[in-house]
Amino acid sequence: MHRIIAALALLSLVPMQGVAAVPQPSLTSAEATLLAVPSAQGAIDSSRFIDERMHYAGTPGDERLARWMASRLRADGFQATIESFTALVPELRHESVQILSRPVVTLDLREPRIAGDPDGTRPDAGMPFNGGSGSGTVTARIVTVGRGLDSDYRALAASHVSVRGKIALVRYGAEFRGLLAARAQRNGAAAVILYSDPADRDGSSHGPAYPNGPYRPLGSVQRGSVGTGIRIPVLPLSAANAARLLRARSLVRVTVDEPIVHRTLWNTVGILAGTNPRQEVVLGGHRDAWVYGVSDNGDGISTLLESAKALGALARAGWKPERSIVIAGWDAEEIGELGSQAYVRQHLDRLRAGCVAYINIDEGEVGQFFGASAAAAIAPSVAVLAASIPDPQQPQRTLLERWQAQPRGATVESPGGGSDFESFLYDAGVPTLDWGFGGIFGVYHSAFDDLRYAETEADPGFVNHRVMAQMIALAAYRLAAEPLSDMYHVDAYASTLRDDLANVPSDYQHDVAPLADAVSRFDAAASTAHPNDDTLLDVVHHLNALCYGRNGYAAVPLPALSAAITTRNEQTVRTEALRLAAALDGVTAEISE
Repeated sequence: MHRIIAALALLSLVPMQGVAAVPQPSLTSAEATLLAVPSAQGAIDSSRFIDERMHYAGTPGDERLARWMASRLRADGFQATIESFTALVPELRHESVQILSRPVVTLDLREPRIAGDPDGTRPDAGMPFNGGSGSGTVTARIVTVGRGLDSDYRALAASHVSVRGKIALVRYGAEFRGLLAARAQRNGAAAVILYSDPADRDGSSHGPAYPNGPYRPLGSVQRGSVGTGIRIPVLPLSAANAARLLRARSLVRVTVDEPIVHRTLWNTVGILAGTNPRQEVVLGGHRDAWVYGVSDNGDGISTLLESAKALGALARAGWKPERSIVIAGWDAEEIGELGSQAYVRQHLDRLRAGCVAYINIDEGEVGQFFGASAAAAIAPSVAVLAASIPDPQQPQRTLLERWQAQPRGATVESPGGGSDFESFLYDAGVPTLDWGFGGIFGVYHSAFDDLRYAETEADPGFVNHRVMAQMIALAAYRLAAEPLSDMYHVDAYASTLRDDLANVPSDYQHDVAPLADAVSRFDAAASTAHPNDDTLLDVVHHLNALCYGRNGYAAVPLPALSAAITTRNEQTVRTEALRLAAALDGVTAEISE
């Protein structure tokens, strides 16, 4: 979720001058129940249990949460099971950083204790590490590589500085950390140290550090996966330890021993069966964490459980959804979205044939700025849902009005990457929605992402937890009942495609003209077409494949065309535009039948 709201978090709410009043729609009695049942206290109680033990993927604490979540879903009327699977999991055995001065200085890589928050330094917190690092020992000089982008390496080369055979010191934040590590490796670095800087957007140079505010303490370390394909040692450091390295003039020795081992992992899956079990709505969030993860992603799990409580109460009163509602807690998202990938692989045919939407909640209550990303088919529903929910900060207005009052307004972003919606969208073609509240989250992927931080900084009173539970329950209720012809907005893809083509570099605008013409033909057909459910599902799958891609966290519009443009070859761009135009014309023909 941090992909959506990172930009919003940099801004302040502005007065609502010029924002038209949005009346709150009248709710059915069933919908009123869905809004009444979720509670902040219920989310707090769940979060307290989540906070009790570290639950990195494959650990006893992880399995404990999986089984606890299943029991909670069963209590609310869901048919809940544990779907176990085996996967390769990185596990740290040892790491160290030494400055080879006289005497040798061995850095303490643990996070120092914070007064008033003993949870963050409990023994089970372990050592911070980067999942997916290569193993080995490297002794070399440090080369500071700024934010680790191509421009940083070009600047070093212009100054006749090479990272080949050196230890690259790279500042977090410009891109997904795996891309930063891979670029350092391609440039010949022998090892990589990723560090947090006080000048980062969540750094303490911008405001009071936790426990006095939401910003990252100097001793806090951002853990995180670097993905696959990294052969050199990679590890994370705090800002305080990075400052010591920056002052050092000596050789530095880095050691990482991080084998990849087979582990049993656990997805928790609960089903509220519908009258048409061929179709379903899936709600999910990851259950694993780097340490305690009360906000990442304990807030998603506690919110989903409050949603389940509301949907279960409705079912006990006699309601039965038309489409089945699935609520899932995924394992191993933090090390590559392994749980959701395993689920999609196992159930791929069923998902392609009948999953009408996937709603993701990940790190969704860490501030006061609401944001969402969604496939165009269901993006318009976000505003409709937000108009039905009172704003907990100012109950006389709706969440939609609060969203509209933000500097960027009520904008739904295109999907990118970085969370469990990826397999649903990119492998199964399912339209996805990822949403939540964001802001400064200075303990991200650290041991201080615990209950105290959640209660004092991320969401005091857990009022936004309740709002998101209401939103998810209401969305599931409507998505499980509405005809696809009312739910899906196929015509919305036309504006998405036009916006994407408008951003094609001017040198290639002539080459993409055939695709622009195909968009116009599609738009004319989509505004009047009334295809059946099976056709709608197929059409949306094709449009999602054409429109959406990702590179790390970043959204990549029209991915096949974007890849062609990177070749800087006009004929390649023209050929791809013609291919995409033909594919889009095929979709147009399908909805016109």
